[in-house]
Amino acid sequence: MKKWRFLGIDDSFDDKKCCIVGCVTCDGYVEGFMYTEIEIDGLDATEKLIAMVKKSKFRKQIKCIFLPGITFGGFNLVDIQQVYGETKIPVVVVMRRKPSIEEFDSAMRNVENYNTRKRIVEKAGEIHKAGNLYIQTAGLSFDEAEELVKAATVKGNMPEPVRIAHLVASAIIHGESRGKA
Repeated sequence: MKKWRFLGIDDSFDDKKCCIVGCVTCDGYVEGFMYTEIEIDGLDATEKLIAMVKKSKFRKQIKCIFLPGITFGGFNLVDIQQVYGETKIPVVVVMRRKPSIEEFDSAMRNVENYNTRKRIVEKAGEIHKAGNLYIQTAGLSFDEAEELVKAATVKGNMPEPVRIAHLVASAIIHGESRGKA
C-alpha cells in the first residue's frame, strides 16, 4: 500500500477568534499539526491557508489537502483553485450534505464583498456525490478524489485528518472537542 500523507484542515470560532488547524496523517496516524488564525467573515482564509502550507515542513510530502467546505470563520471563503495553484497540492472539499446554493447565496449577501465571495464560490466548481459525501476538487479528477477520500478515511465518512483537525480546533476555542467530527 502507498504511504500517502494527507492534510486535513478545519476551523472553530467564537465571537472573538477563528482558529484554523491542519492535521497531517499518514496511514491513519497523526504526524503533525499546523495552526493559523483568520478574520471572522473576512477574506483572508485563502492566503492564510496557503502561507500555513507553504511554510510547513510537511509541504513536499502532502498528497492532498482536505477541507470540510469552503467556508471558514463564518463566511471567510477559501478559493480552492488558488490554493492548488499556489501550493501545487490537490484540494478536495468533503461535505456531509450538499449545500443549498440559493440559501448560501442569500446568506452571503449579509456580509461585505458579496461579488468577491460569489466568484470564489463559482470557481470552486461543481459539487459531486461520492458515496455518503459531496465533494469539490481542484487539481485532480473526481475519480482520483474519490480514491484519496477512501484512502484517508479510517472511521465514519470523513477523512481522518479533517476529523482530527475538527476535534483539535474545537478544543482550542471551546476548551473541549464538540460538534460532529
